Amino acid sequence: MTKVLITGGTGMIGNPLTELLLQKGHEVVHLSRSVKGNERVPTFLWDLESKHLDPKALQGVDSIIHLAGAGIADKPWTPSRKQEIIDSRVESAKLLLEGCIKNNIRLKNYISASAIGYYPLAISDLIYKEDSPSGTGFLAEVCKKWEDAASEFSMVAENVSKIRIGLVLGKGEGALKQIALPVKYYAAAGLGKGYQSMAWIHVNDVCRIFAHALKNDLSGAYNAVGPEIVSNQDFMQILADVMEKPLILPNVPEFLIKMMFGQKADLILKGVKLSSKKIQSTGFTFNYPTLNSALMQIYND
Repeated sequence: MTKVLITGGTGMIGNPLTELLLQKGHEVVHLSRSVKGNERVPTFLWDLESKHLDPKALQGVDSIIHLAGAGIADKPWTPSRKQEIIDSRVESAKLLLEGCIKNNIRLKNYISASAIGYYPLAISDLIYKEDSPSGTGFLAEVCKKWEDAASEFSMVAENVSKIRIGLVLGKGEGALKQIALPVKYYAAAGLGKGYQSMAWIHVNDVCRIFAHALKNDLSGAYNAVGPEIVSNQDFMQILADVMEKPLILPNVPEFLIKMMFGQKADLILKGVKLSSKKIQSTGFTFNYPTLNSALMQIYND
């Protein structure tokens, strides 16, 4: 089995992905901004501001999975926060590439996280595939720069893949924790008109897609979204049904969401339908192909 370096290895995806790869017999190491000494796997320091990367992290590494990046929705989009979001993805990739070149590291695979923010923030009947046009605006800019930085790894890696991740569903963490809270207290409702698509995926299937890309030496962009396309209204209704709570309130008006979220309102009010057929064509099968199956596992297992 291969030795895999993961950035962002303790996050919502990185932590279970680490466990999955270890179970499959891979050797895993992490890059982190701090090392406490009690980490699950060998962990090495890197620092974006000082451009420091411990070269020992790269020794014997066959593949890199780059997950690190500042949260998109965590803080207001001030100019400095926007730059931090971009740099945490792009400049970190450059630091990894420089480390590989400097230490003469040749990789089998470089697998980069990306996001469905690559696509237009719109409401459309079209089903977007990986070769569909990208969107405009800040999120699309982030994703394109993120993927361009990944493409540079063709200098040192046999295969370069970009995994465009949708709304990741996991128990007690991520966006679902916030989405489910009003459902729990009988205060949930659809958002805006409720027509916007919500491209979701169970965290288990996200991790399995990264492992699949590693095993099968995939190259190119792949949508990491569940095969069932649902609107925001459908999502909220299915979530309420699984949680055995009624969905009785009228939808939250668009103007109120825009007042509350400012520049980030389109993240909530818009979203296109996305296809998962490309990753499926490589032999990948979803453990949770429907939203109901994903939510039932999260809330009832």
